[in-house]
Amino acid sequence: MGEIELNANGLNEQDNITNVEMSFDEIWFLKNFIKKYNPKKIVEIGISAGGNTVNLLKWKDKNAKLFSIDISTTWYRDNTKLSGFMADQLNTKSNWTIYRGFDYLDVYENIGDNIDCMIIDTTHVMPGEILTFLAALPHLKDGCVVILHDIHLNMLRFSNNSFSKTDLAAFCTGLLFGGVSSNNKFTLKSENVSNIGAFIVDKNTRKNIKDLFHILCASWHFFPSGIDFFEYKKYIQKNYPIDCYKLFEKCLELNANYFNANIYKTAETARIDIINKNNKNNSIEIKDCPNHINVDFPDWFKMNDGEGAVLETKIKSFDIKLKCINSGLLNIYLRGPDVRNLRMERVPSYVNYKKFKVNNETIIKDKITCWHDDAYIFKKNVNNGEILEIHIEWEYYNSPTIPFKGSMKEFEDSNR
Repeated sequence: MGEIELNANGLNEQDNITNVEMSFDEIWFLKNFIKKYNPKKIVEIGISAGGNTVNLLKWKDKNAKLFSIDISTTWYRDNTKLSGFMADQLNTKSNWTIYRGFDYLDVYENIGDNIDCMIIDTTHVMPGEILTFLAALPHLKDGCVVILHDIHLNMLRFSNNSFSKTDLAAFCTGLLFGGVSSNNKFTLKSENVSNIGAFIVDKNTRKNIKDLFHILCASWHFFPSGIDFFEYKKYIQKNYPIDCYKLFEKCLELNANYFNANIYKTAETARIDIINKNNKNNSIEIKDCPNHINVDFPDWFKMNDGEGAVLETKIKSFDIKLKCINSGLLNIYLRGPDVRNLRMERVPSYVNYKKFKVNNETIIKDKITCWHDDAYIFKKNVNNGEILEIHIEWEYYNSPTIPFKGSMKEFEDSNR
């Protein structure tokens, strides 16, 4: 592995230094790589006020594409201003796309492959930049230059006696820079220690990627709440070797439980609870039930006012018929599955229900998001022997935001 110290040559008056959150020499370091490598597709993750974005728009080739991404919609220092607001004020913004309020994995399909330059400057605490790089690597070209800021932020603040407990944990970017394999790494010549680095993606980066999955297993300092980790699981499984996926899965599970995270898993199955209420002899029969639907009449669902059924399936669209045993009030609960953490506490596992029809009558007109404890409830008075035809369509919950946990939503039949 080669590591080259670069000497800064200064900036000119056209270069922006406002709200860049870098030293002058670090701004030069970034400019040097943009000018030297002349990338055609640049992805900037972590944009803050957009000070660096302004420079990138000035430095890049006019035909090069720049994608700027920030998980926050607003600037972290002033929530009355949008992330990247400085770049919005430029007159010339050719071939620039900005994604506010999104994680990279939310928009990677829009960006595509053949990324030849990436700048990562986000949280600096675990799992931060390491998770971001693992998401991006499958779409980086061999020869892509990756520039990392604040690789030694914790050391610099410690040496300046201006640190907090949070600052002492700001070593995630340094772990990424030190742990990634590359034949070409670059730092900035400094009297103290370089706080910016770059490396070139090559065959060794991919060959030794399991090293980064091991590093990802170091203690996390927060559990990112604005991203869909179920999608991350599917993505890692698709793009990395099975041993890397198993490390990721275990690491994710343990940290979700440690932080008592309530969105660590998007539902892989939909769950529908059905009960015909009136007296203990009330029940239902599931007729013409497809094989892919699991039907259970659990003991806990044998109530004084009726016996209920629990249906679970991974199939996204299905039809069933219900036969009501005795007259009563039919209740259908559209839920997510019952998911528990290691402390046996139930955690939200979300499902988007897209269509719900009863006897060809549309009940759900707009997509709704549910989990086990925040169900959509349909109620209808039924007669003994009455048969109802049910159609349901659902999908994995996939959104950069956390759904509001409100009270249960209900639909009561007008004939009640």
